[in-house]
Amino acid sequence: MKPSRFLRGKFPFITLIFFISAFGVMVLYAAHANIYFAVFIPCFLFVGSLLALLPEYFMRNRYYGNMREAMRQLDKTYLLSEVVETPDFYEGEVLYDALKAVCKSANDEIAKHRLVATEYREYIELWVHEIKTPIAVAKLICENTRSADLEAELDRIERFVEQALFYARSGNVENDYLIRRADLAELLHNTLKNGAKYLIAHRIRIQTKDLSHTVFTDPKWLSFILWQLIDNSVKYGCKNIAFSAVQNEHSVSLFIRDDGAGISEKDIGRVFDKGFTGENGRRFGRSTGLGLYLCRKLCSKLGLDISLESAPGEGVTVKLAFPVSEPA
Repeated sequence: MKPSRFLRGKFPFITLIFFISAFGVMVLYAAHANIYFAVFIPCFLFVGSLLALLPEYFMRNRYYGNMREAMRQLDKTYLLSEVVETPDFYEGEVLYDALKAVCKSANDEIAKHRLVATEYREYIELWVHEIKTPIAVAKLICENTRSADLEAELDRIERFVEQALFYARSGNVENDYLIRRADLAELLHNTLKNGAKYLIAHRIRIQTKDLSHTVFTDPKWLSFILWQLIDNSVKYGCKNIAFSAVQNEHSVSLFIRDDGAGISEKDIGRVFDKGFTGENGRRFGRSTGLGLYLCRKLCSKLGLDISLESAPGEGVTVKLAFPVSEPA
């Protein structure tokens, strides 16, 4: 607390003391008191009254300074009332009681919404696992009846269901992933193998180069991220997808290049935003605006960097940067 701010708060008191001192000078002067005495006594009382404010200033300055420092150090400021001490001046006690009431209310609301969110996430996860059974049965029926179009639609439904599952879990990834050493070429091979029918149906040509690198990641979550990027490329008209990797001192960078429609300059800065579909989403009509959003969110959780370069008609290049050493 700056002294000037403190004194501004005491302005009515200081003004009152000043006028009382001035009145005292006039009274003593009218009583024919010695001029030095008439001036000295009121001035002494005025200065003494100002000096009496010093203990209050230092007490408040220390308390509010400690409160500001606690706020800077807290990640969750709604816990402030738990770390600040109880003040020993009346206005501070009123402020402290109000702060405790507000923080308790905030904590109660947060706990309530966390419970609702957890219950909803658990329901979505249960629903996804339940819906996979009828989808698998329907796909078996399609294989027996050789209905390729229906099987393709079921595959599409399954991908949306999988996206819903990963979206539900994305807010709590820490409880569901295990960072370990993995072979980048093998991870990509397994991802492409699982989506082989989809890629063949769309006549997508795959090229790979220099993928023999070791990275640290969670294979399940990375496979989901890779497939989201591949699916995006296919949705926006590509026929060729090239994968290559480069290693330097600090990271292994995986580049995913396609020859699809590309992204306009006005959209490229927002493609990772939740729900953003942009010009391509309106043009192709098959975008949910969740794929790239989930990719960035999950990459952040896994300690990966993701970036994207593109231009209209020139395809898209996505870069995934992996750490070369296991996270501490």
